[in-house]
Amino acid sequence: MKKRFLSIFLFLIPITIWAQQSKITGKVVSGGESVPGVSVRVKNTTQGTTTDNAGQFSLAAGIGDTLVFNHLSYVTQELVVRNNASLSVSLAATTQNVNEVVVVGYGTQKKATLTGSLSVIKGADIVKSPQPNVSNSLAGRFSGVIANNRSGEPGYDGSNVYIRGLATTGNNDVLIVVDGVPGQIGGMQRLDPNDIESMTVLKDASAAVYGSRAANGVILITTKRGKTGKPVISYSFNQGFSSPTRLPKMADAATYATLANEIQYYTNPGGGLNQFYTDAQIQKFRDGSDPLNYPNTDWQKATLRNVALQHQHSLSVSGGSENVKYYVSLGTIGQQGIYKHGATQYDQYNFRSNIDANITKRLKVGLYLSGREEDRVYPQTGAGDIFRSIYRAYPTVAAIYPNGLPTSGIENNNPVMQVTDIGGTNRNPTQVFNGILKGSYDIPGLEGLSLDGFFSVDKSWSSDKSFGIPYPVYSYDATANTYNKVVVGGSAGLASLTQYQQNQSLLTSNIKLNFTRQFGQHHVDAFVGYEQSKTVMDSLSASRLNFPSSQLPELSQGGSAATDKNNAGKSYQFTRKSYIARLAYNYQEKYLLEGQARIDGSSTFPKGKQYGFFPSISAGWRISKEEWFQPVSFIQDLKLRGSYGTLGNDNVGLFQYFDNYSFSNQYVVGSNIHPGIDIIKLANPNITWETAKKMDLGLNAVFLQHFSLEFIYFQQKRSNILTQRNASIPQVSGIVNPFGSDPLVPSENIGKVNSNGIEATLGYDNSAGGVHYHINGNFTYAKSKIIFIDEAAGALDYQRQTGRPLNTYLLYDAIGIFRTQADLDNYPHLAGAQLGDLIYKDYNGDKQITADDATRSKYGNIPEITYGIVLGADYKGFDFSAVLAGQTHVSQYVLPESGTIGNFYSSWADNRWSPNNPNGSYPRADNRASASINGGLYNNTFWLNNASFLRLKNVELGYNINADVLSRIKISGLRVYANAFNLFTITKVKDYDPEGGPTGSTTSSSGQFYPQQRIVNVGVNVKF
Repeated sequence: MKKRFLSIFLFLIPITIWAQQSKITGKVVSGGESVPGVSVRVKNTTQGTTTDNAGQFSLAAGIGDTLVFNHLSYVTQELVVRNNASLSVSLAATTQNVNEVVVVGYGTQKKATLTGSLSVIKGADIVKSPQPNVSNSLAGRFSGVIANNRSGEPGYDGSNVYIRGLATTGNNDVLIVVDGVPGQIGGMQRLDPNDIESMTVLKDASAAVYGSRAANGVILITTKRGKTGKPVISYSFNQGFSSPTRLPKMADAATYATLANEIQYYTNPGGGLNQFYTDAQIQKFRDGSDPLNYPNTDWQKATLRNVALQHQHSLSVSGGSENVKYYVSLGTIGQQGIYKHGATQYDQYNFRSNIDANITKRLKVGLYLSGREEDRVYPQTGAGDIFRSIYRAYPTVAAIYPNGLPTSGIENNNPVMQVTDIGGTNRNPTQVFNGILKGSYDIPGLEGLSLDGFFSVDKSWSSDKSFGIPYPVYSYDATANTYNKVVVGGSAGLASLTQYQQNQSLLTSNIKLNFTRQFGQHHVDAFVGYEQSKTVMDSLSASRLNFPSSQLPELSQGGSAATDKNNAGKSYQFTRKSYIARLAYNYQEKYLLEGQARIDGSSTFPKGKQYGFFPSISAGWRISKEEWFQPVSFIQDLKLRGSYGTLGNDNVGLFQYFDNYSFSNQYVVGSNIHPGIDIIKLANPNITWETAKKMDLGLNAVFLQHFSLEFIYFQQKRSNILTQRNASIPQVSGIVNPFGSDPLVPSENIGKVNSNGIEATLGYDNSAGGVHYHINGNFTYAKSKIIFIDEAAGALDYQRQTGRPLNTYLLYDAIGIFRTQADLDNYPHLAGAQLGDLIYKDYNGDKQITADDATRSKYGNIPEITYGIVLGADYKGFDFSAVLAGQTHVSQYVLPESGTIGNFYSSWADNRWSPNNPNGSYPRADNRASASINGGLYNNTFWLNNASFLRLKNVELGYNINADVLSRIKISGLRVYANAFNLFTITKVKDYDPEGGPTGSTTSSSGQFYPQQRIVNVGVNVKF
């Protein structure tokens, strides 16, 4: 009887389950429009579907089940099934969701109650860029952030990031905070983008909670956490194909031979125009009839490949119960260099394990571990020198002789050989480990009172092993028909080795007492905290010469003489102690007030100067919450806000409050040599913080259901900038450092710089005809003005940096070219000027060209204006996104290293002034551009380019495979996509990428840098 009853019971179980479940139907809308492509799933199960073109869905679910509605462009929503009636679900667009919670300094806050200026980017948007360096995903996405990518070299291809432009003559680096740890070792650039949940940029006084390191802005990065539910396995792979965005076209051999003749002619006009090469020889260069004696070499083609490969794999598992949640990931990245047979390679291996656990109802802990291996391998010659060789090498010299021997290139530098490992390699592996233990406890007895804190351990181990191996190159002697061997590389014909090791650690601990409570219409959110950190660094270097064998690259195998060996080492440590507080109050989320304060102490400064106080206050008024505003129905949300605060910048060299000495000197007593000691830097016992006083006024609005707007005016006054006295104590005083250019006198906190500008963002989000789309435009104008940097009192007003933006150039104004003798007679000119030379403006009107005629450029090479457009759309499983980034009010100085010392850009060679081309748009060719009357002797505006551009920074097209098809093969999601980075650029710059070049204001740039990369990428993401 019992068995029969049990059989009936087991038979009824599935019937009962079936009875509890039924088909649940519904429609998903937003703003009255249907939303297709929304993922609808039963929470804590793998059961799900997607909405069709009309926003309709149908799936099996039971009463009491929770349905989760998820879409990239909308806020995730959960809905409990109460009955079998058809559901109507309305989603809010993420761009307009004022109730969205965002990460801020030391906590989170509702977007509606923010009073500071910040921008947020989701991790889902970051991974749409095929560039594995996270910093390259920021340009164009939001206002206030400048991200200039100066180089595309694997392993060193990150962008220089500035928040609201330059603001100091000192260090402008942004503070990076990862999972709450300020200045975490490893930083932002090499994080796996697949691990990032969100990034928040703090741009105004709201960053004051980070005190002495917040003046240049703060970027908060939050990595992914597990969510309640069954394990979700996600794997993504992408394969990229990279190539230079732009390379200068160089003159061919026939053109260069003609230029060489012209250069000699200008020195010796009586010798005619064929003093180096005859017309017959030039023709041989042109027709290739004698490749041994008259080659025509394209050094770029000989050295560089058309396409380099890169790839990225990422595997993650996430899930958890109500008490334990986990996110675990593994990732790899591989990037090739663009050299043929090149040694350059970057490989990365990373892991992350984020675990959150509820120990009790009140006690929660989290353990976040991550690490990565960064393997960099490069040839012995650096990228700058390689491209210098490529651009300088004569096209009249072969890369490889017909018999296979390598030529001597330019000055025994053959880039075809330099890019390989024949001369040895430079290996630079780096290991990074980050560990964070977090905890929080809800204190009983008082609602809203809690205690939380963390302890983090960061370590990095970085080494560099550079082994130089000698190898032969050859020059051909046509007269003797011999190949003359020259040994290059290594040292004195033998191998040499240099090794370097640096270890760094950061220990950070933090504890906070929090109080969050709603009192009727009043809301209070406050905390007080203490934080301390200790940074330790030690390094060791050693070198060895005269290795008898290139097969044994170990220090112990080098030469035995005392002069064959060298070593060095250093170490330091510094500590910080901080006391932090914040109080945020709002009434009905209508009247908003927030105050922050931080007291920072640092061992960077001497006793009595170690502590600084950094307060800020901000307020907001949500006008749209006022009753009298309700008739204004076309505005859904309107907020006015403002902030003011004091922030600091302590990113300066250590131990400046001590006298610095050197043992470089030596003296002789009798026959013995003794080390001497010399003072090389005087102490500054008063060194202190750089201070920034920031003010912001902002307006935020959501209107006409689909539009969002933000407008900000900002102002900053930077003072106590650590800078050198250039005028008060000139070097002619005799107070100089005998060992190097670094002055003996210390830097002092005397610099002052002001900056101001505006930010604006306008967004539109809508759905129509089954298509959901959005567009967002942003604009930033940020201008700096130097108030004081101790310039010489006698400096001419129009040459002074004071009163002008940072990073401007001092240049002669080139207003034309001397084309006729009448031009030479009519315009003041330099001694020795001749036809084909640049005409310089006589700025002061004294009828002569002197140093007094140089003037300051209007802009530097950090843009004053940046802008971006972010586009996105999705339809029936297809999705499209694009980011356009632009800049203007920016200049870049590039003077090619040309003449008899190197080749010419074709833009110059083909359009130069010459006796046969008096209407040329470029000046005549000269022996050495860097020492020419038209170039380096008189740096001038002819070589100053307008570096404005509009660039398609990122574009992606993806397709989500139908869920019904995937469910049959136990796959919950499959997406294929193609994307591109730097796909095209609109700019007036002809010969190089407008983002390229040095970051400083130097006028010696020759455009010799590893080019930025255009990347086309295909990939797949699959979830189980």
